[in-house]
Amino acid sequence: MHRFPDITGIALPERFTDPFRYSPHPLVQTAAGLLICRIEASEHLSEMLAEGKMLGVLTVSEKDGQIGYLAAFSGNVQGHSLLDGFVPPIFDLLDPSGHFKAQEAEITAINKAIADAENGTRLNNLRLELSQDERDRDEEIGIFKARMAISKRERDEIRCELSDPSALEVLIRESQFEKAELKRLKVGWEEKISLIRDEISLIEEDIREMKKRRAKMSDELQRWIFSRYVVHNALGEEKSIGEIFAEEGLVPPGGTGECAAPKLLEYAYRNGLKPLAMGEFWYGDSPDSAVRTQGRFYPSCTSKCGPLLSFMLKGLSLEADPYPASGKPIVVFEDMWLTIASKPAGMPSVPGLDGRLSLMEWLSSEAGNLIFPVHRLDMDTSGIMVFAKDADTSIKLQKQFENHSVSKTYMARLSAAQNGRILKKGDKGEICLPLSADYDERPRQKADSIQGKHSLTAYEVTAILPDGSIDILFHPHTGRTHQLRVHSAHILGLGHPILGDLLYGGDCASRLYLHAAYLSFHHPVTGERLTFSTSSNGFEE
Repeated sequence: MHRFPDITGIALPERFTDPFRYSPHPLVQTAAGLLICRIEASEHLSEMLAEGKMLGVLTVSEKDGQIGYLAAFSGNVQGHSLLDGFVPPIFDLLDPSGHFKAQEAEITAINKAIADAENGTRLNNLRLELSQDERDRDEEIGIFKARMAISKRERDEIRCELSDPSALEVLIRESQFEKAELKRLKVGWEEKISLIRDEISLIEEDIREMKKRRAKMSDELQRWIFSRYVVHNALGEEKSIGEIFAEEGLVPPGGTGECAAPKLLEYAYRNGLKPLAMGEFWYGDSPDSAVRTQGRFYPSCTSKCGPLLSFMLKGLSLEADPYPASGKPIVVFEDMWLTIASKPAGMPSVPGLDGRLSLMEWLSSEAGNLIFPVHRLDMDTSGIMVFAKDADTSIKLQKQFENHSVSKTYMARLSAAQNGRILKKGDKGEICLPLSADYDERPRQKADSIQGKHSLTAYEVTAILPDGSIDILFHPHTGRTHQLRVHSAHILGLGHPILGDLLYGGDCASRLYLHAAYLSFHHPVTGERLTFSTSSNGFEE
């Protein structure tokens, strides 16, 4: 455990961090700063971590009340599972004398044997020989058939002039001989080609058997791994990762248990330390895909850590949602077909799994009948939304959104960032990034040049505030999930996360500073152009 040099004036947290939705506690921020200083003071650690790694800190108390912190990294660092000053893995897969490394070596050998067989000279030569023989066969048989056709025409002409039965018999025998020769030619080629195909089949069958063996070994090794990863919770209970996921009907993804958060909690439980607060942050170079910036905090991943941390956090009292719904919705327009409402931050647009009251449910209750959402705003985003009162109107409005004939403007306040774009008041431009879902990190999105969908946002900087934060207007030309949040935070975008954006590394704030301020579209029935806007300041402190 690392000691704090001085935490005078910092109050201890009353409840533990919700790792999936949190603002880092001041103790966690202090611990992260100390860890970064320690890394940068060590040439060895700086080089090891320079390419970028998710790190975590857990503030803890000992039985005597002493306060300190633990540090961990996700996965391994350049093939190392142990680094000085960081907690060890829950289970060390990289032990060179362990079962995992022995099985991994065997699987690696199988991979090499498969690659050698698939790319080997013998198989490639056989396939080339087969292809050439098939071409030669088709050519030779084609020539022979052409000659037979000529011979047949010649015999037909002779038959017209002959009446001698013995001469006709000769012609018949010639025809029969040619047909027999064609059959012998085909059989000869088929025998030759079959030998090559049989040899290819034997090699391919060997490859299939090796792949089956590899798959079986990999599955068995994965099950073995997750039976060895045994974790605890604050109630003193223990379970393997395999058991935890099986109870939810799931199979743990590869790498489960290797993230920083479960490493930290498990070390604390095993060593009698009381967890106080936790946070995970990025150190090193930013990747081109996911939004990651040095020193910024991000929530735990959901696919690997969702079920795992849910078990490990039992017995800890978690902090409340840092961004509860602020205020009530306001209906700004209504007619026979439409309802336009201003959604408060912290209220979901549509019903979700957590039981929060959504704007759709609130409006339906007020109207006394079901209404239809036409588009959505993120839960933490405030501003104008349009709802339809019937399915036909909903379809017509959705087509306007799909055709990009709806005009939208968002107000945002961006975090100050040393490594983001240098922005000045009046700056204008466009951000174009292909976006796709980050399936291991739901609901996060990432830049994806291969499978991502085109997304385009125009922006205009309206003010630079004294603390370095930036007021900006966004005009999205496409409507991808989290488009504005990713375009703001990503290093290939503006490199300035939206203030209060818990998901993409925004600075701490009282809310997510993103507000849908302006919406304009054609009325789906009357054709009239409708425009709705909020006050110049959509952010409520």
